[in-house]
Amino acid sequence: MLVLATLPAPRNKAAFIWELCRRNLFQVYVSPDTLAEYQRVLFAYPRFLLEIQAVAQICYPLFSVKAVRHEPDNRFLEVALAAEADYLITVNTAPGHFDRKRYESVRVVTPGEFLQEPRVSARLRELD
Repeated sequence: MLVLATLPAPRNKAAFIWELCRRNLFQVYVSPDTLAEYQRVLFAYPRFLLEIQAVAQICYPLFSVKAVRHEPDNRFLEVALAAEADYLITVNTAPGHFDRKRYESVRVVTPGEFLQEPRVSARLRELD
């Protein structure tokens, strides 16, 4: 299970991960608040926003967190914690964003780190 807090661009690792999610190889979660953030960021890409809504499972965190200095990032962390996600995938690891490697049981990884995780690599080898 994962929360994707990074956006795919053509031919990048996030795009590959998104394709794996589209094929239901990994579960991805959003909340109404993270969908609103995607709408704010993706207003020029309505087709991708519709894809997110079609693929992602909606999660309704019943709590709020203040663990990340950049306030909107807390919404993604709330989803990850509420969904009991294994990973929160992001490129936003600069100070003030997701600058810790773990928030409780949720591991914060970049797209490249996610693809190198042993459990993920094993799953990808099954596809060959």
